[in-house]
Amino acid sequence: MLNCFENKTGLKQSDPLTPILFHLALQKVIQCTKMFPSDLRIGKEQLNISAYADDIALIGKNEIGIRKQFVEMENIARKFGLQINQEKTKYVIVKGKTV
Repeated sequence: MLNCFENKTGLKQSDPLTPILFHLALQKVIQCTKMFPSDLRIGKEQLNISAYADDIALIGKNEIGIRKQFVEMENIARKFGLQINQEKTKYVIVKGKTV
């Protein structure tokens, strides 16, 4: 893989490389977030994040766990030069019976 580079000026939205670089950075954030332990499992697989394009859902059993995941993901994103827009961030806590 290529060596990392630092972007000090940002990228123009019209630049054809912008979506590619964004998705590469976002994929790395998602992969790193998946490494954090989760108390939620489907079979033998732990489940703590689901993503489609630039929409991300953090999954957990309670609000405290999800907030911890969010802080960790935010720290990882910052390392890659990404910021999470707090105005677009939504929290949904779903409680149900264990099957």
